[in-house]
Amino acid sequence: MFDTPLLIAPQKLEIILGVLAPHLGLEIPAPAAAAAADRPSRKPYEITPDGIAIIPIEGTLVHKSYGLDAFSGLRSYVDMQEEIEDAATDPAIKGILLDIDSPGGEVAGVFDLADTIYSARTAKPVFAVANSDAFSAAYLLASSAKLIYTGRTSGLGSIGVIVTHLDVSESDQKRGYKYTVVHAGARKADFNPHAPLSEEARAVMEAEVERTYELLVATVARNRGLAEAAIRQTEAGLYFGNDAVKARLADHMGTRQAALADLRNAINGGTAASIQLKGQAMNEEERAAEATPSAADIEAIRAEAYRQGYADATEIVDLCELAGMPGRAGALLAKQTTPAVARQQLMEARVAEDAPEIRSHVTPETGTGAKPPLADNPLLKAVERLAGKGVN
Repeated sequence: MFDTPLLIAPQKLEIILGVLAPHLGLEIPAPAAAAAADRPSRKPYEITPDGIAIIPIEGTLVHKSYGLDAFSGLRSYVDMQEEIEDAATDPAIKGILLDIDSPGGEVAGVFDLADTIYSARTAKPVFAVANSDAFSAAYLLASSAKLIYTGRTSGLGSIGVIVTHLDVSESDQKRGYKYTVVHAGARKADFNPHAPLSEEARAVMEAEVERTYELLVATVARNRGLAEAAIRQTEAGLYFGNDAVKARLADHMGTRQAALADLRNAINGGTAASIQLKGQAMNEEERAAEATPSAADIEAIRAEAYRQGYADATEIVDLCELAGMPGRAGALLAKQTTPAVARQQLMEARVAEDAPEIRSHVTPETGTGAKPPLADNPLLKAVERLAGKGVN
């Protein structure tokens, strides 16, 4: 392309050429055109040979973009929504990876897209990777995925809302400019940049910022299965690498390649390690349920989980204590169970009082990355110590 050698996947080159050609009056080169003709339909996103759609969320996010604006670093919510819906409903696509590198963007349109991604999780696995940043609106979209991966230097968070009013009235006066604004309706000229912001206009602006913030917090909390208070406590801070995992804004440390590998495992029913865990976890849960760990033991289990980078440790332990089953915490943590799954299992165990066992099942949201052998897991060793029994 343009007489420049490229190191790029052919599928990605097709996408670039397909977008550029109509605007620049170019004809698609024969090899790319032939490859495109072999496909039943051209997709505006990359698809791996095994059927994973990789949808980029990059640059400044806007509701709509026009013409070549997208090449100036803009990405449209409307375009992304069409891509997500297409991938979610295409039977040839088995999973979706959101490849994110964005500082965020406009409010308009982002909540609708977040809901679309969240709904797509019911159709097929949807993972996200911060590659390298996922801030503000971009983090809202990432949070809608089932699992979030972050690199060692990737940034996540900035869960907040900001608006700026620029008052250029003094600059106008120095330049000899004098603006006359004629309007009908008391609030029509509230945010006129050629006049100071009135107290009434400021109140309107603050109210809208707070309303949007409430919606943002509630949506991220829903997506991540966290309490709204936990989201507020971030104070729109920036979290990098493992700090994002500890703050429960991400699930795993990992690159795009790691996220793709785990997504493939989820599509194929889990890794060998998770299948092994499925066959043994019930025995471990039954043993753990018989034990009544001390507060010190619970804290030791919690600390070991954090050492392994498991972000949901505190919530899992708290759920088990609230359910009156603290002995189950170790086994649930060892499986890297999500709070939503743990809550459901604990509720089932409470109802089935005559059969106090938790039915074990492995789903993509329990985590599908390769794990160490069960007998070597420090969390289960802690449970063994509490129960006084060994691992079969």
